[in-house]
Amino acid sequence: MLIIVIIMNMNVKLTGINEKIILGAISAGLAKTKTGAITLGLVELEHKYNLLERMEEEEDLREARRIMAEIKSGRAKLYTQAQFEKKTGMKIR
Repeated sequence: MLIIVIIMNMNVKLTGINEKIILGAISAGLAKTKTGAITLGLVELEHKYNLLERMEEEEDLREARRIMAEIKSGRAKLYTQAQFEKKTGMKIR
């Protein structure tokens, strides 16, 4: 599993309904700060749409395509289980 940590600092100006939603989340006790309310909204987006899972699946697909291209071009070799076990001395169950 690959874990990537990205730290972003940004200034966001929220007005109108967006500002009211943020202040409402704070008033309702769902968040203590505006940043907390925005973070809560982002987590809810992830929960509803599975954005990170989709991104990981797309990344896995790109990697599988890259590996298949290397095998087809001869830059990488695909081994049978028996060949792998003989070459590495490891047994696969």
